[in-house]
Amino acid sequence: MTGLLFHTLFLVFSVALTFLWTQNPSLTPYNLQAVGLLLLFYFAAKFIGGPKARLAALLDAVIFTILILFLVITTGGIHSPLFFLLYFLLFAVSLLFEPTAAIVISLLLVLFFSFNLRFDFDNPALINLTSLLLITPLASLFGRKFLQTQAEAGKIKLLDHIIQSEETETLIWLSTKAKPTLINLLDTTSLIISSNLLPYALQQKLKNLHQDLVTLHQSAGILEKEIDEASEE
Repeated sequence: MTGLLFHTLFLVFSVALTFLWTQNPSLTPYNLQAVGLLLLFYFAAKFIGGPKARLAALLDAVIFTILILFLVITTGGIHSPLFFLLYFLLFAVSLLFEPTAAIVISLLLVLFFSFNLRFDFDNPALINLTSLLLITPLASLFGRKFLQTQAEAGKIKLLDHIIQSEETETLIWLSTKAKPTLINLLDTTSLIISSNLLPYALQQKLKNLHQDLVTLHQSAGILEKEIDEASEE
């Protein structure tokens, strides 16, 4: 909830700043310089800030929002032929922030465009605003699906790590515990069998046990080899 509020404040700041700049006649001649400074700040922040995921997502969303709004507003606003770029903005914000952020910025844009037109809508304006509102749930849903995919990928990665850890522990157990113990048991049973001191019936049972231990030792070796090969793939 705190993250959504924090992101909403930045989106409000980005949209309001762009609208105020473009509606001020004394500032509009400097639109190109403003875009240039914005890009310079963006690349400088990227270079200085380094690979910080949360900061990078915030910076990307704010810069992307301001640049697209600059393009749309300076080419006709709600009647701009580039109005469709706002659809991509909804998807970008939904991915960079959270899915709910797409709804927030969509409502902000509708509100600002409505104030700009003084709520006097013509047919193209109504069509554009309606299409913006209609595509908002799709952008939000897309963001949710993306987050679910990321979460599932994280679970799969964690499961792979657990499996690798289990394989390592099994290999260690086979090589340090199971096989040495089986070898000791085989040596002991071999000595007892070769002594011929036991009754015949007990001797036969011991031979069967010895053969079972041999089979178990061979199985342990095969299992160790299979795990080792699977770990290398």
